[in-house]
Amino acid sequence: MSNSIELPGDKSLSHRIAMLAALADNACTFTNFNSGADCYSTLTCLQALGADASTTGVRPHQLHPPIEPLDCGNSGSTIRMLTGLLAGQQIPATLVGDPSLMKRPMKRIAEPLREMGAIVELRNDEFAPIELKEGTKHGIEYTSPVSSAQIKTAVLFAGLKFANTRVVEPSPSRDHTERLFEHLQIEPGPSVKIPAFSYMVPGDPSSAAFLIVAALLNQAEVLFRNILLNQHRIGFLRVLERAGASVKIVEEWIQQNELVGDIQVHTGGIKEPITIQAEEVSGLIDEIPALTVAGMMHGIEVHGAKELRFKESDRIKAMTSNLRLLGLEVDEWDDGYHVHPGKTRSTSLRTYGDHRIAMAFSAAGFAVDDPECATISFPEFYDLLNGIL
Repeated sequence: MSNSIELPGDKSLSHRIAMLAALADNACTFTNFNSGADCYSTLTCLQALGADASTTGVRPHQLHPPIEPLDCGNSGSTIRMLTGLLAGQQIPATLVGDPSLMKRPMKRIAEPLREMGAIVELRNDEFAPIELKEGTKHGIEYTSPVSSAQIKTAVLFAGLKFANTRVVEPSPSRDHTERLFEHLQIEPGPSVKIPAFSYMVPGDPSSAAFLIVAALLNQAEVLFRNILLNQHRIGFLRVLERAGASVKIVEEWIQQNELVGDIQVHTGGIKEPITIQAEEVSGLIDEIPALTVAGMMHGIEVHGAKELRFKESDRIKAMTSNLRLLGLEVDEWDDGYHVHPGKTRSTSLRTYGDHRIAMAFSAAGFAVDDPECATISFPEFYDLLNGIL
């Protein structure tokens, strides 16, 4: 008989609905808003800007420049997307974060905002603090050098008052912002309005990936209910299926312009080596650590994933270093790695303060030095994992 699990709300959607709600013409309400520290950072930043924001909803007020720098914690989504939103609303601000976030690249959002007429200053013209001095003055069609939903959303938020704002990417990234604009009937332009709304956030598929891998590795039957099934978020299911795992979508429906459904995991784990090609990476970027531990016994290759080096940690280095500690032979290159098939030994592993590194190796049953960093995105992870192991 299958164990049944419902997950906390999707992190990507939670950030976006909170930010849009802060611009709405009346109070908005949320159900199943993500409970992680990253989304809390978004809420506290909105509070500092004058909104009455919580996990149950946002009552907007006239946003104003913050008195102190906005602390975005560890959240790349918060600092990048909120910078775009503030630029579009002509609200000057300084945005900072924890030591990890202060090392992550920010020029990638500063460049399009500058093209839109904003004045944005960075430390060494690359890193936070982000000092936004003047907002956007016109829309643009921006050709992004990388596929990134955070860059795309920053530009679309910055261009809310300009009907001609558009982003072109090398390959499609997750499209939650566009779907929310359509669902809420937001038409960018000088008279743009965001209506009050209620939103039920479906379960986070990126979080589900780590528990799905745990179920496969432990021969457990688990039904994951009410999971977001956006086509740009379930590439990991296709990878697992072609590796021989019994993972199936058993029911699906449309909810607030997003596909939602249930995922059934049956006993029987990975049977074939895994190869992740460059064209798949943009739809797998958060799940690659989970897929790596799923495939390490049979072997896994990852190509075209240089973006992993600019996440909460250098995830390529974090994964390969830990896999070598486990006794596996690993080849590392600039944009990926090859884990040769082999058996692992028992040892404690390093998370590098990265929630997805912690969850990946914990899902495979290994001890990690900082399990609490999983609270960045998924405070409930270990309670749910214990129900599977």
